[in-house]
Amino acid sequence: MSLRKYREKRDFSKTDEPYGKSHSGHPHLFIIQKHAATKLHYDFRMELEGVLKSWVIPKGPCLDPDTKRLAIQVEDHPIEYGSFEGIIPKNEYGGGTVMLWDKGRWESLDEDALSAFEKGHMRFVLDAIKLKGRWDLVRFQSEEDNSWFLIKYDDKYARSLKDYDITQELPNSAVSQQSMDEITEHYQNIWSGQNLKKRSVTLVADFIKANNLPSSPFPSFLDPQLATPVDTPPEADNWLHEVKWDGYRILAFKHHQDVQLLSRNHKSWTHVFQNITDEIKKLPVDHIVFDGEVVVLDKKNHSNFQLLQNAIHDKKHTVFIYYVFDLLYYHQWNLQSLPLIKRKNLLAEYLRGHECLRYSEHILGQGKEVFQKACQMGVEGILSKRVNSRYLSQRTKAWLKIKCIKRQEFVITGFSPPKGQRDFFSALYLGLYNEQNQLEFCGKVGTGFTRNSLKNIHEKLKKLIIPHPPFDVVPAGTKNAIWVKPELIAEIKFTNWTQHGKLRHPSFQGLRMDKKAKDVHREQPLKNCLHEHDAVLSNPQKMLYPKDKISKADVYQYYEEIADYILPFLQKRPLSLLRCPDSYDDCFYQKQFSQYNVKHIQTFPSKNKKMIYLTNKEGLLELIQMASLEIHPWGSTVDHIERPDIITIDLDPGPDVAWSNIVRAAVEIKDYLIELQLTSFVKTTGGKGLHVVIPILPEHSWDTIKRFTKLFVQFVARQHPERYTSHMAKAKRKGKIFLDYLRNQRGATAISPYSTRAKLHAPVAVPIHWDELTSNIEDTLFTLQTLPKRLRALKVDPWKNFWQIGQRLKINTHE
Repeated sequence: MSLRKYREKRDFSKTDEPYGKSHSGHPHLFIIQKHAATKLHYDFRMELEGVLKSWVIPKGPCLDPDTKRLAIQVEDHPIEYGSFEGIIPKNEYGGGTVMLWDKGRWESLDEDALSAFEKGHMRFVLDAIKLKGRWDLVRFQSEEDNSWFLIKYDDKYARSLKDYDITQELPNSAVSQQSMDEITEHYQNIWSGQNLKKRSVTLVADFIKANNLPSSPFPSFLDPQLATPVDTPPEADNWLHEVKWDGYRILAFKHHQDVQLLSRNHKSWTHVFQNITDEIKKLPVDHIVFDGEVVVLDKKNHSNFQLLQNAIHDKKHTVFIYYVFDLLYYHQWNLQSLPLIKRKNLLAEYLRGHECLRYSEHILGQGKEVFQKACQMGVEGILSKRVNSRYLSQRTKAWLKIKCIKRQEFVITGFSPPKGQRDFFSALYLGLYNEQNQLEFCGKVGTGFTRNSLKNIHEKLKKLIIPHPPFDVVPAGTKNAIWVKPELIAEIKFTNWTQHGKLRHPSFQGLRMDKKAKDVHREQPLKNCLHEHDAVLSNPQKMLYPKDKISKADVYQYYEEIADYILPFLQKRPLSLLRCPDSYDDCFYQKQFSQYNVKHIQTFPSKNKKMIYLTNKEGLLELIQMASLEIHPWGSTVDHIERPDIITIDLDPGPDVAWSNIVRAAVEIKDYLIELQLTSFVKTTGGKGLHVVIPILPEHSWDTIKRFTKLFVQFVARQHPERYTSHMAKAKRKGKIFLDYLRNQRGATAISPYSTRAKLHAPVAVPIHWDELTSNIEDTLFTLQTLPKRLRALKVDPWKNFWQIGQRLKINTHE
């Protein structure tokens, strides 16, 4: 296999395309590049014998087995071309914009792939971000003919072209998520793991204008986004990877000439890191907020936490370095809602040419290789971040941390008296807070100290001595311990945990002054956290709520965060979906299963139809992949499909009904239900009404439940005919609330608790406490952007006992 033809057509002094060499270091690589040359086309490339065999597909791939797509074989390309996304100069061969439209691996179904290629019929399976399943490449006539056909095999990934054109549905880059126009305008923004040189980005003013950002007040403080610990890095190309710096996490705020350097516990480090403060003051902008890590570098240019500690304590002239990895506010614009890659591109432009303010570089994709290289270099680990994630002031799975060595913070709970030639103390006793915020003993550390650190720590500990241990039970082996208030935090490196929850081979690294002791919990790296859905979220930048700048990735992130809350109301229940591929105001309902590229959505046969249901978080996230903005479950499960276990009374007000009257109606219904010895719950709908929901045992048929609910609402309406109606006709609803019982019949659904709504501002249906239901709370108070904060602040679930009540309807029935 030769690259001679490829090289003859290119002037490598003018193009960024790789020169390349033949090798076999990337077995089974597969890519498709969308190429706007003289005409827009798709370049289909498969690694074979150390090069990329290449075909031009004028119309692009098609998932329809009945549609053959012409594929014209062209010259072999180097493996390095598999990471190329950018611009080929216009006067060069193939000049134009090149997008990495798809990337993954392929596996031959032929006994000898090279022989199959030479014979002109290749059968293979693709496992890429967009294309999956079996495909065939068939040469048209003879070996001399360069014309082939690309044909999709009829499997579960096949779809009718009439229903789904993948080139139209998924037009953007699989790696950077940018469109062709965005790559053309900002192609220098893209980083490549193949060449780690920094490229320039657009000017700041043009960037802000292009993203149409509204002005926003300057924040006095922002809680930092925190990373979730995992044991392996993601390998998908929609993740970027940074060095995990070994220092203090600092947010920097510049408001005119006032600069504040604040840690996550709001402690000021402004005067401690004076050289950083002074340099930020010189920046030619009045308002800016950075997020990054302050470090001291050793002789190998590695960040060293012990050197940082020494420099802070000794107060010597030290060059503190601020590695900045995020830009949160600029001039008058809050940038947190922008995709991470855009924030970093702007940051890279802004931090050029500074001594102690440095841009924290990253690499796109290749997570496994980046992590291995980082560990070989001796750094603490890496941070992996989704390129399109927005900045959230909380711990998320859009940011992951993967450590090369075990290391974390511990609370100092006491110390032992000095022994032998050591002064001050012999060892520190350590603890961590558990999920119930109780302090648990984790062992002791007696190595890693210098004489200066022993003295410094002892001075601090003497002021915190208490007579009794800060644990509920005195730990074994601490007879001579001197206990202290649990206020100081130590950074500890160790090899592992014992089966009894104690540290193996711990070594002291330094004191941490940037966190609160109550925030120190055991870090539990998640196993297999990196689900396949990380790599396949299609069109993540699509604005599903354009006026609120809420993208498909934002919706996905919302459901990922609240999955534990919503899943109990969805699991094993037939679902109706409101799908909105383009925007919340352009949707369609789906009640039956259609053939999609899904792995976790289940089907249930019901009267010659396949109903959709799910059992886990992965299935939920596949619904979001399908752009489902509303999820409506049945009132029964697939295990008891004819026996509902939820009754929903929908309070549907006329347009002229005041909110206070809707609140009063819900409370009155609750009181009437109490007379029937039924406990009820209330939720906002994200629309204009309320739902009163009654959990019951699955004992009665749909007809019985419908009849009971109808009689109940008719009774309530007769008590207050001036306020309520049980008639569906809109003419009878004027000035009244329709008490809708029709959600309690077979096949009917109700909006799920915690589901988004396809309405302006992305409102959410939210369970609330009865005592929260007042005239001051509006039905659309909670949105996709505000609800997660409410859930994190809740001490008691408003529907805590919903599934445990097990109540029966006390009715006479002949069932």
